[in-house]
Parts: sequence; C-alpha cells; structure tokens
Amino acid sequence: MAQNNLAENLVNQPNRRITVKPIQPKAKTLVQPAPKVKLKVSTFEKLLISACTLIVTLLMVMVVATKISLTNSEHQLQELQSRSAKISNENNDLDQQISELQSSTRLEAIAHKNGMSLSNSHIRNVTK
Repeated sequence: MAQNNLAENLVNQPNRRITVKPIQPKAKTLVQPAPKVKLKVSTFEKLLISACTLIVTLLMVMVVATKISLTNSEHQLQELQSRSAKISNENNDLDQQISELQSSTRLEAIAHKNGMSLSNSHIRNVTK
C-alpha cells in the first residue's frame, strides 16, 4: 500500500522539477602496453620444428611425384588402348580378306581358268 501512496504524491506535486545532471566523462587513463617478453626457444623445440618442416616438405614432394606417376600411367594406358583398337581393326580387315579369298565362286573361277573342274563324286566329307 505504501507504494501506491508514493505514486499519488508524485502526481499531485506538479511544481516540482526533476533535474538531471549530465554525466561527466571520466578522465582517460593511458594504458601503457606491457613490455614485450622474448621467449627463448629451446634446442629441442628448434629440432622439433625442423623435423616437422622436413616431414611436410617430403610429403609435398611425394604427392607431386605420385601425381606425375599417375599421369604417366594414364598416358601409357591411353596409348595401349589406341594400339589395341588399331590391331583389332586390322584383324577384322584381315578376316574379311580371308573370307573373300576363300569364297567358292572365286576358287571355282581360278580352277576353271587353269583347266580344272570340280567333280562331286571325288569329294568326301569327314566328320568325327
């Protein structure tokens, strides 16, 4: 209840002014940086850093060498595939030539030209 009366008292006093004082900025204090402290690197740490650098360098060289090897292998594979396709085409051409040279009409024409004839009574078929 006491709080309600307080609110009423402030409302009932219109002549009373509330003054607000501006906040004065605080004086700036200069912060001085702490002096830099040099940390000494021990010989073990130097050795460890050198070893890690060497390992990373070797790994990078190995990655590059592996990439080069892979590229060379792919190139050789492509060459072998093209040679294989070329030989396959040549084999198909030679098979076609063999079929043409073994045709019965051609053989009969060569035999008739040389004075030979085909006699069916002298032909035997051998099967297993």
